[in-house]
Amino acid sequence: MKKPVVFMFSGQGSQYYQMGKELYQKHPRFKLWMDHCDEIVRPKIGRSLMEVIYHDEHSISEPFDQLLYTNPALLSIEYSLARILMEMKITPDYLLGYSLGEITASIVSGAVSLNDGLELVIEYAKLINRNQSQRAGMLSVFDSVDLMERYPEYFNGCSFTGKNFPGNFVVCGDIDRIKQLQVELNKKQIVSQQLAVNYAFHTQEMDVFENDFKQLALNINFSSVRTPIISASFCQEIDEVSEEFLWHVVRQPVEFESTIQSLVDKGDYTFIDVGPSGSLSTFVKYIKPKESQSLHLEMINQFGQNLKSLEKLKLQSEQLLLVS
Repeated sequence: MKKPVVFMFSGQGSQYYQMGKELYQKHPRFKLWMDHCDEIVRPKIGRSLMEVIYHDEHSISEPFDQLLYTNPALLSIEYSLARILMEMKITPDYLLGYSLGEITASIVSGAVSLNDGLELVIEYAKLINRNQSQRAGMLSVFDSVDLMERYPEYFNGCSFTGKNFPGNFVVCGDIDRIKQLQVELNKKQIVSQQLAVNYAFHTQEMDVFENDFKQLALNINFSSVRTPIISASFCQEIDEVSEEFLWHVVRQPVEFESTIQSLVDKGDYTFIDVGPSGSLSTFVKYIKPKESQSLHLEMINQFGQNLKSLEKLKLQSEQLLLVS
């Protein structure tokens, strides 16, 4: 019996320079969709997004964290990856987004047009850049979330922004506070990793943007959801996309672990990471029980060989009868 297919879209922190470069150079349909996104984005940011992502002077090891570019870049690559999957007749039964990825899910669902979605994330980036004077940092901590209760002095001034899987959560704070937190965690031999995010997403620091964000979202001509969306912000399936929903997505913490757990408790799924890094597929690996028959697949990652990864996914899909 075919397992329901879940397309997963990642958010800020999963981006990197050159993401999807081999596909852009050698997969005509991926290039077509990326160039289509670029036509929409270019007049809004004043330059070619493809030039920003694929300029030869950049390497994947460089920080790619300018919100005006990373927001539309993530949305464009995820949308383009989803389109080529569907052209391969691998169609989703559900769409699941992580933070910004929930906006991609809303677009793929048909509830938001590509043009409106790209305009929203670009204008939101401009809004934040105009008004946020102090840049923040995000830290992924590889330990139980109750660490915050055991060592509250370490996390003073930091906000919880999400739980990815058992033994991994994310916090946010100003840059100096995050650096000091990492020093303290290192002393305890607790592994942590700074993410390529310089803004206090999913914290109270975003509250000053609520009215302006909702005003931007009111410009969207919302349609009905054609493919069901499972929200990692609400931890449940949602049947309508609105400005209130989109604000909740960018403001509230991400409960990815709880969302996936609630799914695998009901049955088996095929989770496909339609993001650039494969991070959500890895998260699912650590969430699902050992006895679960759910699958976790990725399209591409930062280690290259995009075409080989895509072909592997296609073969796996055919073997699993994902293709009708």
